[in-house]
Amino acid sequence: MFDELLNVVRLLRRRCPWDRKQTLASTRPMLLNETYELDEALRGRDKAAISEELGDYIFMGLFLAEVAEKELSVSLADSLNGVVAKLKQRHPHIYGTARVRGAADVLANWEKIKRRHRRSGGLLESIPVAMPALQQAQLVQERCRRVGFDWEKPEQVLDKVEEEIGELRRELARRRRSRTRVKEELGDLLFALVNLVRHLDLDAEGTLKDANAKFRDRFQRIESHFAAQGRELGTVGLDEMEAVWQQAKRHKPQVQRPKDKSRRGKGRSRKKNQEGA
Repeated sequence: MFDELLNVVRLLRRRCPWDRKQTLASTRPMLLNETYELDEALRGRDKAAISEELGDYIFMGLFLAEVAEKELSVSLADSLNGVVAKLKQRHPHIYGTARVRGAADVLANWEKIKRRHRRSGGLLESIPVAMPALQQAQLVQERCRRVGFDWEKPEQVLDKVEEEIGELRRELARRRRSRTRVKEELGDLLFALVNLVRHLDLDAEGTLKDANAKFRDRFQRIESHFAAQGRELGTVGLDEMEAVWQQAKRHKPQVQRPKDKSRRGKGRSRKKNQEGA
């Protein structure tokens, strides 16, 4: 089936006018879109959606490979050979004679081998600067953990969070408040909170998305409540909204499932992404 999909991709690139005109610039946002759609399906644990979105994700990877080969002469064969060689090199306990006692040893070996073969830069050099900030912070912290630069217990991180809150309070209490210092302290607090999330074996990005969904569900209940009375929120007092909010807290938000997408709809989505690139 992999060969069949690759043949389809290559045929589309040769014979479809729309697929033929795509570039690296137009393909990049489409790949990012498929990544987020797959992530949404995975978070919902929807088997049908995961199957569909995983297929779309793999398709976009192969499509990108074809575009990259045309524009930059980067061949799919070279990419696959490279990743296979790298995986074998970084798993000496499977493809060599190294011994490991668990996942921690595997990660430690991975980082040592990676540092030996890295072309340039340090431990954090390869982390994409365009990555969403919460994911980037968690990845930075995870990389540092692999070399032992980390707190040992969640309680220690919670102490750090409280310390950062105290520093923020002091900045806010200054007579001449510095926007720059407040921003810096807020950043430190957010970074510490991500660290706490990571130490609790959770995903910072997903945790905030869940909180967003919960807030939206409760706020929409407030809107619906007063809309049924023919009242606009701008005319409703805070105490009234708070009372409805407390009622809404007793209801669990419904999980949003990924929307079903036909091939035709997918085509429109890809073209829309291209136009916005």
